[in-house]
Amino acid sequence: MKIIAVHRYFWPDTPPYASLLRSIAGRWSGDGHRVTVLSSPPSYTSSQRVEDVPRSQELDGFTVTRVPALKERGGGWRQLVNLVGFPVTIASAVARRDADVLMCSTVPQVTLGVAMAAVARLRGMSFVYHCMDLQPEIGRLSGEFAHPVVYRTLLAADTWAMRQATRIIVLSEDMAAAVRQRDETLAERVVILNNFSLPGGDEPVGSPLPPPETGTLRVVFTGNVGRFQGLDAVVDAMAQIPGETPVQLVFMGEGRAKSELVARAEGLDLPAGVEIVFLPHGSPASAKALMRSAHVGLVSLQPEVVRYAFPSKTATYAEQGLPMLVVCEGDSELAGTVVTEGLGWHAAPGDAAAIASGLMEAARELRDGIWRERHERVRRYAVAEFDAAVVLGRWSRLLDQIAEERAAHQS
Repeated sequence: MKIIAVHRYFWPDTPPYASLLRSIAGRWSGDGHRVTVLSSPPSYTSSQRVEDVPRSQELDGFTVTRVPALKERGGGWRQLVNLVGFPVTIASAVARRDADVLMCSTVPQVTLGVAMAAVARLRGMSFVYHCMDLQPEIGRLSGEFAHPVVYRTLLAADTWAMRQATRIIVLSEDMAAAVRQRDETLAERVVILNNFSLPGGDEPVGSPLPPPETGTLRVVFTGNVGRFQGLDAVVDAMAQIPGETPVQLVFMGEGRAKSELVARAEGLDLPAGVEIVFLPHGSPASAKALMRSAHVGLVSLQPEVVRYAFPSKTATYAEQGLPMLVVCEGDSELAGTVVTEGLGWHAAPGDAAAIASGLMEAARELRDGIWRERHERVRRYAVAEFDAAVVLGRWSRLLDQIAEERAAHQS
């Protein structure tokens, strides 16, 4: 089949989906499909130079075409322009092409999904809506789409896009339930297909930090240090850890909440042996090297976020055999899986005492030699659930199903 896949960012840009889409497109190409990826020049971080990447190239057996978009530099009016301009430009490009399947993700929020759904309907393409998060629900929580009229308008528009989809891909049962809550008739189109561990990062690169001292529990958080993570309570929890329990909490990444988090950490009177370290954004290889030096991976989300998104870092932590402390609602699939499968510990959002308790339990397991058993359990789970070959096989079968349905419809 002929497939077009669309996303605002694509490799070598650094958002997780930029690399995930490269692997998915490469798998489909290897399966014999003709794949085109439509995106924009790299612009996610200020260090990337647009002129270093060709507008069109052949990569892993598929074609990549990049259309112009403004470099957003932290949001503002440029982000608003891209919210409309990028989907319109892409829609024009897609409308001039022949394809059997059109897939897009959720960046830019809502507008890309609506534009691609409309083009797919006009051109008779099967539309696959890959929802890495659910918008505008996430935007409501962040305040971006908090105005009731804006929220209702965007919700109606995105639900319309879902109704045009052949498949709606979500990452968890919580997200699937949220889609069904919008419209029960969408249930038969929803497929839960979680992400695999981020590709790359396997080259020999040293950790940005030396190994922790013997007996010190190293906890790492990698990725966006934003307002969805609810990290204030995690920082506060460090002040509640007894001095005889050495714990080092390492944040690696950038984000809108980082400066506030640094100031909060600097204002704490931490016990001796308890430390909070902030590192800049690093390459996937550097992040994975840091994970391999650690004992616990931190996943923290503000209330309700887990209903509409699933943190991609979970798969990467698991790939490295890193037990997890997840801070989210206890009745979520994420928390239930971590506790039931013995992958780590759970604490409620905002509960600094429970977070501190989880960290102390992890430190006890490290001290008593139990941590190694949990480490191996996490690695086995990662192979079964997050291995790239396993998950990409599911993407192949998804296309096979769509091809069969199209053939049956045309006969």
